[in-house]
Amino acid sequence: MPHFAIVRNGIVTRVERIEAAEMLDGQGNESEALGQAFLNTLYPEISADSFVLTHYPENQPEPYPRGKYACVGDLWDGTEFVTPEPIEETP
Repeated sequence: MPHFAIVRNGIVTRVERIEAAEMLDGQGNESEALGQAFLNTLYPEISADSFVLTHYPENQPEPYPRGKYACVGDLWDGTEFVTPEPIEETP
């Protein structure tokens, strides 16, 4: 099942799962753009480029090609998802 992070201002606000069939092209290949377009029909108020594919590393050439599986609160830099560093409080 494909998962997409919903990213607003560089921060993951939600992760949505869709059926794999929603992102298959005519040749049976997965297309992130088709998944984004499908999610955009569900959430028309959100720009399609705010949906970023994130997934578990099954059958992938290298694990987590986008850094990690995205979680709410993670940061998206346009290439990778990263967990933000905690803010240290000073006494």
